Amino acid sequence: MTSNYFTYKAFGLIIRCEFEIPEFIIDNGNPDVLIELGAVPINLNKITKKGVKFQATHNEFLLTVDDVARFYVKDGSKIVVELLKNKPDKEVRLFLLGSAFGALFLQRGLLPIHGSAVKFGNSASIFTGLSGVGKSSIATYFVIKGHSFLNDDISVIDNTLMVIPGFPNLKIWKDIIEKLKIQNHKLEEIRTTIKKYHFPVKECFHKNPLPLKNIFIIGTKNSPGYEFEELKGLAKFNAVKNNTYRYRFVGGLEKMQEHFQILNSLLPNISVYKIVRPQSPVDLEGFAYFLTNTFKLNE
Repeated sequence: MTSNYFTYKAFGLIIRCEFEIPEFIIDNGNPDVLIELGAVPINLNKITKKGVKFQATHNEFLLTVDDVARFYVKDGSKIVVELLKNKPDKEVRLFLLGSAFGALFLQRGLLPIHGSAVKFGNSASIFTGLSGVGKSSIATYFVIKGHSFLNDDISVIDNTLMVIPGFPNLKIWKDIIEKLKIQNHKLEEIRTTIKKYHFPVKECFHKNPLPLKNIFIIGTKNSPGYEFEELKGLAKFNAVKNNTYRYRFVGGLEKMQEHFQILNSLLPNISVYKIVRPQSPVDLEGFAYFLTNTFKLNE
C-alpha cells in the first residue's frame, strides 16, 4: 500500500483510506476496511432491492448522491468512492460516514442504531428517535457536563452486544451551539446548505467498548412535562428495529435473519424506553435532569 493512504481506527475497525478523514483517529495496522477513489458500477447485477438512489445485493451496495459522489460498498471490507465533484470534501465525507458506512456495518453483521451513545457509570445509553428530536443535542449537553460519549448519529453494537466507539465528533445545530454557549468560530459546517456543525471533542471520547444498558427513543409533544413508557415484548422489538440505521437496506443485503438474531440476543439484556418531551422551548437542562433522576443514570 502506498504512503499516500491514511490509516485510522473507528467503530473497532482499522480503516485505510486514499483520502483524509479528519473526523477519525489516526492508527496503524492491517486494514479491515479499504476506502479508495475510483470508478464504480453503473448498476449492480442480481439486484435484490432498489431504491431511488441505492441498489443492493447480498454482498454489494451502491449509493448515488447527485453532484457529490457515488459509493460502492462490498463484502463489509471495501468502499469505492467515485467523485462527482473536484475533491473528497466534507459533503463526500458526510455521506461516506453515513449511508455508506451504514451499509458496511450491515454487511459485517453489526447492529447500527440511529442515535448517540453516552457513557453513564460502566455502561452506555443510546438516545435515538426521528431526525430532529434532539439525539445529538442531549448527548452534547451530557458531554459538556462531564460525561464521555462513544458515538453520534450511528451507534454500532457488535455480536458480543457491546457498543463500539466510533469517532470523537458530535454534530450540532446552530441554535444548540448558541444555547450551550459553545465557541463556534472554528466549527465547520457539515454541509453548506445545513446550519449544523462538526463539534470535535477528543478529550470526551470514550475509546473502549461498553455494554449497552438503555435505549431511549425520544419523541416530542405540544404540551409541557415529560412522559415515559418502558417498552416490552413486540413493542420493544419493533421500536429498536425501526430505529436501526438505514433499516431499509437490511432486506436488500439479505441480512434480515442475522439482523433479527442480534436484536433477539440484545433485547433481553437492555431496557428500552419511549420518552416524550415538550417540542418547545428546547430545555436541555430540564430534559437531562429528568433523564438522570428518573432512570438513575449515574448509579
